[in-house]
Amino acid sequence: MFFARIASLSQIGLAVLAPALTPVLASAPAAAQSYPSKPITIVEGFPAGSGLDIIGRIIQGPLEKALGGTIVFDYKSGAGGNVASEYVAKATPDGYTILFGTAGTHGINASLYKKLSFDVEADFTPIGPVVDVPNVLTVNPKIVDAKTVTEFIAILKKQPGKLNYGSSGNGASTHLGFAQFNVAAGIDMVHIPYKGSPPAIQAMLNGETCCQFAQLQTVLGQHKAGTLRLIAMSTSKRVPLLPDIPTIGETLKGFESVTWYGFFGPKGLDAAIVNKINSALKTVLEDKEVVDKLAAIGNGVRYETPEQFKATVKKDRAQWAEVVKKSGATVD
Repeated sequence: MFFARIASLSQIGLAVLAPALTPVLASAPAAAQSYPSKPITIVEGFPAGSGLDIIGRIIQGPLEKALGGTIVFDYKSGAGGNVASEYVAKATPDGYTILFGTAGTHGINASLYKKLSFDVEADFTPIGPVVDVPNVLTVNPKIVDAKTVTEFIAILKKQPGKLNYGSSGNGASTHLGFAQFNVAAGIDMVHIPYKGSPPAIQAMLNGETCCQFAQLQTVLGQHKAGTLRLIAMSTSKRVPLLPDIPTIGETLKGFESVTWYGFFGPKGLDAAIVNKINSALKTVLEDKEVVDKLAAIGNGVRYETPEQFKATVKKDRAQWAEVVKKSGATVD
C-alpha cells in the first residue's frame, strides 16, 4: 500500500507539472520555426568598406531571401576584431546577434592577445563559413619598384628595418600573414596596424607604408588603375581571376597564408536556429549569381556544416599559434 501511494502521488505530481513543462519543451522548436521574427544584426569587427563588409553586402540580399528576414550590419572596429567578438560573446543567444568573424578573430587572436575577455572556441557557436579570401602581396611601386617576390626581398634586405608594412589591424591575417612572410623571407620590416582595410590601403597609397598583404577584393581597383602593384598571392594555388599573378610559394617553397570569413553566434545558441542559418547559407553559396559575384573579386565560396566549421576553427587556432610563436609577433 505504501509503494502504491508513492506511485499515485508521483502520477499526480507529473499531471500537475505537465501543463507547465509543455510550453518549455515546445519553445525551442517553436522559436526556430518563427525565426527570424525581427531584424538580425550581423556584427563586423572592421569598418564599412573593409574586405569583410564587401562580402557581407554581396550575400546580404540573398541571405535575407533564404531566411525570410531582414539583416542589418553593425560595425564595431578595434583590436583586430576583438571588440566585435567580445560584444557578440556577451550577447543573448537568440539568433539576432551574429558575428561575421574571420581567421584573424578566431584563429590568430587567441595566441596574439594574451588577455582576451572571452574564449574564441568556448564562448561562441560556430554556424558556418562563407568564403576563402586570398591575400596578395601588394606594393606601392613608387616606393618599392619590385615586380617579383625575389626582387621585393632583395630590395628589403638592402634596407633592413627601414621600411614599414601596413595591415588592417593587429591580429588580422594581413598582419600575421606578413609576419609569416618576414620569417620565410629572412627580412626585417616594421608593422603599422590600421583600423581596417580602407585606411591601411590609403596609407600605402600615401607612402606611409610601402606594402602589405591586402585582401584581394580591397585592392582590385588600384591594381586596375596601376596605382598599386600586385606581386604574388599568399594562397597555395593561383587565383583564377588573376592567373598571371604567381603565388609566393612558387618562390618560397611551401609558403601559404589563407583566411576565411564565417558566422558565429554566442555560446548556447539553439541548434535548430544554427541549422536554419547554416541551411540558408548553403542555399546562398549555391546561387550562381552569388558565386559569380564572389569570383569576380577573387573569392571562393566555402560551405561547411557547423560541426565541420568548429573543426576548422580548432585546426586554424593551432596553426596560427605556431605562426605567432615563430614570428615573435605580439601586441600586448
